Amino acid sequence: MKMLKSLSLILPVILFSFLYVSITKTEEYHSNPGLKEWIPATCCVTNDCCWEIQESELILLPNQEAEIKSTGQVRKYQFSHDQKFYRCACDYDNVNKAWNRHQGANTRCLFVPNRGM
Repeated sequence: MKMLKSLSLILPVILFSFLYVSITKTEEYHSNPGLKEWIPATCCVTNDCCWEIQESELILLPNQEAEIKSTGQVRKYQFSHDQKFYRCACDYDNVNKAWNRHQGANTRCLFVPNRGM
């Protein structure tokens, strides 16, 4: 009976510890966590795949489209919340089981400043 009472006291502590570790392990790192507040998850922002770029990396086209110079991709863009340019582009590396952002990666989303375009 004593052992059962001890177990009932210890079990919640063990469960809480397990949940805490699980939650903190699944929190994704992001070099600019503020982006996660307004860039949709579908843009791959949760995998640190969105980063600030220079306007010179794009060719702005009509109809809210832009060409990414490094890939030649043409994508619709949205307006950024902080008047900066952002590109969300990552490829999944099946060998290392990680998302990798790089200049040649598939662009999911673009964000540009709203300058009355």
